[in-house]
Amino acid sequence: MGNIKRGFSFLEILIVISILFILVSLSLPLYFSAIEEAKRNTQHSNIQLIIKEIEIFNLKYGRYPYLNEMQNLLSKFSEYPTCPYNNQQYTFTSNITNFRNAFKNNNFKNAYIIFYTYGEKTYTIFYYPPKFYIGNKETKKFHYPWCWTLPSSQNQVFIKTRDEAIEKGYAPCGNCLP
Repeated sequence: MGNIKRGFSFLEILIVISILFILVSLSLPLYFSAIEEAKRNTQHSNIQLIIKEIEIFNLKYGRYPYLNEMQNLLSKFSEYPTCPYNNQQYTFTSNITNFRNAFKNNNFKNAYIIFYTYGEKTYTIFYYPPKFYIGNKETKKFHYPWCWTLPSSQNQVFIKTRDEAIEKGYAPCGNCLP
């Protein structure tokens, strides 16, 4: 008897492809959630870095930096912190209307814009990550980031999707209806 060369059958190939498809379909959501988590962590670290530099500036000069000094404050780093969502350098504004309009008009593409206001003894930083809603814990209403009726910061809860907001018992505010 001679050597018989036998290849893979169609059924064996189909089984291997099915197993690979199952493995890929199980791992892709984990991969994308890990990427999103890394972006969130990077963003949080960048904001903490900015806050630390503001505090160092205050210790050095006895006041908080003016808005026009913020870009210079961060430019001293060897690598200027950039937004992980769009890889752009952070831009600071102290006008809440401009801040909200940046999100509204650019469909959440201006994730690098930070609202910064300062007083003699305090400062405020607002940063809203892209694609989210803000829920009001008291009224159980949710808002777009540019809504004029945003709740105070202690009553805010961040919600990723509209479906998640509704699932948690929130309803859209009058200004944020679809």
